[in-house]
Amino acid sequence: MSEELVFKVQGTTAAPARETSLAAAGLRERDHLQEWVIANPEILGPDVLIITSEFDRWMSKDGREADRLDILGLGSDGRLVVAELKRDRAPDYVTTQAINYAARASRFSLEDLADAYLSFVRRSDDAPSTADEALAALTAHAPELSTETLRKPRITLVAGEFPAAVTSAAVWLTEQGVDIVLIQVRAYEWGEGHAITVSRLWPVADVEDYVVAPARRERTSAKSADTLPATPWSEEDLRQLAGLGVSETVLATMDMCARAPDQWIGGLRVMASTGRAVPQHRGDYGGFSIVVRRKFDRSNPPYDTWYGEENGEPPQSYYRLDATSAEQWRAIRDLELDAVPTTSNTD
Repeated sequence: MSEELVFKVQGTTAAPARETSLAAAGLRERDHLQEWVIANPEILGPDVLIITSEFDRWMSKDGREADRLDILGLGSDGRLVVAELKRDRAPDYVTTQAINYAARASRFSLEDLADAYLSFVRRSDDAPSTADEALAALTAHAPELSTETLRKPRITLVAGEFPAAVTSAAVWLTEQGVDIVLIQVRAYEWGEGHAITVSRLWPVADVEDYVVAPARRERTSAKSADTLPATPWSEEDLRQLAGLGVSETVLATMDMCARAPDQWIGGLRVMASTGRAVPQHRGDYGGFSIVVRRKFDRSNPPYDTWYGEENGEPPQSYYRLDATSAEQWRAIRDLELDAVPTTSNTD
């Protein structure tokens, strides 16, 4: 039995749904699981564009290689997403298989990528009609797209179950700096049909995302300062951040702080402006801490932050941009200053 519990609710009665497997449910890997991922690319992560599926055009000095990649995606950061799908229990060798595909995909040129995308979407009504149009569409999705960004693909494994050999390998690969994600898909009997759940098994959330710490007015880090330095953010860094496709919560935080430089902006105000629910709001900040570490090689976000009470408001996290960073961000995002300060300037 899994740790996940799924209930069918009717009125005031909640009955547990019986877990089954995709195979027992008559669901197939290519006809069902693969099509679900193509139709819902968010399964592979936020802001992923599907480039192609069943890709088998590999060449070596010895001729054509017959291996077939399940799905190739492109993140808004310009990095490829190599996805390997297994309907039920993933075999022990799946990490080796995925690394092999990632190594091959890392040799994509921009022209190769555009051609693959053009072939994949050709039948769509609004599909690009030429390789140049396809490349323009890819660049619009990932403004930082370049040959260099294609050199470090991310690996995403989707399966009904992962054995210890796979989870152990994923942990070790992460420790070596390889971006690898394990996504678990489960099936439950649901009336005459089935319910499917999708959840991320690895990497797990940072412990800091779940704890409340004493209030302190300093730059915070989700990773020890002994591991990554706290480095000032340059205008070039901020431009890169603006083009990464980060969450609307982070963009709203930056925009609101930039409009009121040196003023503390409460997280509740940010959440009210985005309409995000509390778990998603907190998850956005937690995910951003990973972006800061992995994309910018530093421990500190671009804004100052502290947790406590301000102006009689409930305890919450507060955020602030200094005048220089605020001015740079306003120019990048074409924002105007607030006419009247919105919060106090307490230090």
